Amino acid sequence: MNHPRIYVLYFGEDDPSKNTSLKMVRKGFAIRIHPRNIRGQPIVLNPYAKKYLGPWLRDHIDKHGILVIDASWKKLSPQKIRVRGKHYKLPPLLPGNPINYAKPCILSSIEAVAATLYITGYRDTYEKLLGLYKWMNTFHTLNQELLEAYSKAKNEVELLKTIQEYWGPKPPC
Repeated sequence: MNHPRIYVLYFGEDDPSKNTSLKMVRKGFAIRIHPRNIRGQPIVLNPYAKKYLGPWLRDHIDKHGILVIDASWKKLSPQKIRVRGKHYKLPPLLPGNPINYAKPCILSSIEAVAATLYITGYRDTYEKLLGLYKWMNTFHTLNQELLEAYSKAKNEVELLKTIQEYWGPKPPC
């Protein structure tokens, strides 16, 4: 099974040798793209978006792909994410990466892409991404139950109920 097109908009704000997006590019999972070259309406992983990403977006991802914006969390702003596409944020998850371990919602680019793949049913590609870093198994362990629950939501209302069941009335993101 082929994986969906994954695009990386890279701002170069960290060490390229440790960057998770660039590793996805090097390993053939993603394509680095310039904002001018974005075509169609990819799903943009945007932590400032109003709507949550859910499994009902799979057909859209099949057609248009996923766009992850790789920027430093310290420098990220809504203005930086003004790019073409349909903007969604991920439901709350815990990072497994050593920098932001277990700080809700502060995922690395590879964690955000992996979560998107799991939630929208691309389990084969998700499994392959887990192998790119040892700590991706930690991400999986921390979030397995959440990812499975999110992936079963049939619509946004069900997803919001699931989020509230796990995180309470004011989710962290």
